[in-house]
Amino acid sequence: MANILFGGPQEKERGKLSPIRNDLVARLKQEGHEVDYVVRGDEMMGGLTSTEDPMNSIEYDLVLYDTGLFYDQAKLRKRIEVFKNQVIYWLKCAKAPVIVLADEEIAEKIKKSVQNAGFEQIDKPYNIDDVVRAVDSSL
Repeated sequence: MANILFGGPQEKERGKLSPIRNDLVARLKQEGHEVDYVVRGDEMMGGLTSTEDPMNSIEYDLVLYDTGLFYDQAKLRKRIEVFKNQVIYWLKCAKAPVIVLADEEIAEKIKKSVQNAGFEQIDKPYNIDDVVRAVDSSL
C-alpha cells in the first residue's frame, strides 16, 4: 500500500504512556502500510528530504507528524512558536501529503498555520479509526 514516515515521541509522552507508537503504528501496518516511526528530529528531517539525497532516496507516500516530537518539554509559547516558524517549514519539504497529530495544548494555536500549509490536522486525543480514514483519504 503506502510508505509512511511517522515522526513522534518515544514510548513515554510527558510522563505518561503513549499509545501512538504501539496502537496506531500497528494498525497502519495491519492495513498494509509500511511505517518508518522515528523519534529523533534528525531522523525526521532525513526522511523529509530523502528524495533530494541520491544516497538515501526513500520515497514516502504520506507523512504523519506528532507535535510531541520537537520541543515537547518546552514551555507552551515556545512550542507554538517553533512549530509555526520552523516545523511547518520542515514539513513542507515532504513530497507527500502531511497529517499533523496536534497535542491538546497547542492544537487551536497551530490550526491556521497547518491549514495554510495545506496539511490536515487531527487533534489529540484522537480515535485511531479517524486517523486511518485520514490516511486513506490522503493517499
